[in-house]
Amino acid sequence: MGWMREGLKLLISHSGADQEEFENYNSMLVLSRIRLISLADIFLSVFWACMDLLIVYNGADEVYSITLILLHSISIAVSVAFLFFYRRVMGKKEHTDYRLISKVSKIYVFLYIFFGAFSSINSQRYTGNIYTYIILSLIAAVLFNLKPLFMLFAFGVNHLFFLIGINILCHDVTLLLGKVINATILSGAAALLGFIFYRHRMTEFMYRKKLKENEENFKKLFYVNPYPVFITRLKDGKIIEANKRACSLMGINAENLDRFNGIIRYVDHNSRQVLQEELEEHNSTFNRIVEYDFNGKRMWVTANYELIDYHDEKCILTGIMDITNIRRAEEELSHYASIDSLTGILNRRTGFLYLEELIEKAKEEFQEFVLCFLDINNLKYVNDTFGHNEGDRYILTLCNIIKEKLGEEDIFFRMGGDEFIIIFKGRKEAQAEMIWDRIKKEFDERNKQVEFTYNIMASHGLFYYCSGMDTNLEQMIDKADKFMYEEKQQFKKE
Repeated sequence: MGWMREGLKLLISHSGADQEEFENYNSMLVLSRIRLISLADIFLSVFWACMDLLIVYNGADEVYSITLILLHSISIAVSVAFLFFYRRVMGKKEHTDYRLISKVSKIYVFLYIFFGAFSSINSQRYTGNIYTYIILSLIAAVLFNLKPLFMLFAFGVNHLFFLIGINILCHDVTLLLGKVINATILSGAAALLGFIFYRHRMTEFMYRKKLKENEENFKKLFYVNPYPVFITRLKDGKIIEANKRACSLMGINAENLDRFNGIIRYVDHNSRQVLQEELEEHNSTFNRIVEYDFNGKRMWVTANYELIDYHDEKCILTGIMDITNIRRAEEELSHYASIDSLTGILNRRTGFLYLEELIEKAKEEFQEFVLCFLDINNLKYVNDTFGHNEGDRYILTLCNIIKEKLGEEDIFFRMGGDEFIIIFKGRKEAQAEMIWDRIKKEFDERNKQVEFTYNIMASHGLFYYCSGMDTNLEQMIDKADKFMYEEKQQFKKE
């Protein structure tokens, strides 16, 4: 009986306003069902008339026949009167009198059960069956779910009336006892069934009401959110909701959201795959930094994603915060932290990081490169003779010439002062030497222009490395430095 206790608790646990709102809703629902029953009754009036004439023609009891005809006539009259009432009520939706509707519905339901009881009592005179009472009671329990206390009253009073009437007309005690027991059990079952349906309807109504309130609160938070927020369908990625900030960010019209792909579609392919896998596994992911491309407008955002049920569909709720300016500032700081301020090439720290990564990668897959150690010739002479500004000009000019001759994958960085390193990736020593020869020719061409009062030149030393060699970065540089020193000594002798 636990479910009955829960049911009774449900019926008394709601506030007066909630209960009243449900009763108004329920009264209108019962009213619409009574209308269908009334229309069916009127539609079947010809059938009732034919049946009544057939019964009279077959010599039925006069009292039974007259009573039957009166019952059918009254039921049709009540149905017609109700339809007029229904039309009047529905014509005044703005000023609906729920109390009047409730009263009329109760009167109709009471009379509906009463007609069933009276018809079965009348049938006792001719056929002896009580089916009409049982059938109409069950129909009333299923279709007309009014307040349980009223339904208990309606079933109780009409059942008492039925028992009195059947007791007067049925003289066979055994038959009477069987009819009383069967009718009482089925009447009680009808009352219980009516309570179950009423309880279920109230539960469903309160659930929908709570769901609607939650949805309204969600929408308020959604649309007043100061950050761009989207809701997209999971199956096709289409945007179904977007607040003003989101529409402004993407340059779209809120009325034409279906024309645009979901927010997740603007993430680059690799990030999108990782994101979708994480959502499928955890249903949410927060504080993810991603890059978006809104129709050519690229920006960095901090994004939060969560799978939600929205309008009976699986959707992705996305909230983003634009951090493009912050990201650009970070990239600029990172750039300045990794670039030599004079030459614009990589500085020592960043260059060594690239070299360490390259050597580490060579442990897993085949790699080869040539490390070229450079030292600018006569830089001290230029600084001492023409000043450090001219020395800086010398360094910058030499670096620009070298950069023009390097490939996209080659690495060029400043060790410090007049020392530099070039990494010729994927090349052998002979290939690196050919590139250096082209660089030297460019030095010679610039020197012929007599742009400077000194010659631009640098000494170099090469070291070839490939996967599997037993050497470290310090040893590579030392060997290349030794070869460079030998060349520089030869340059000084000349």
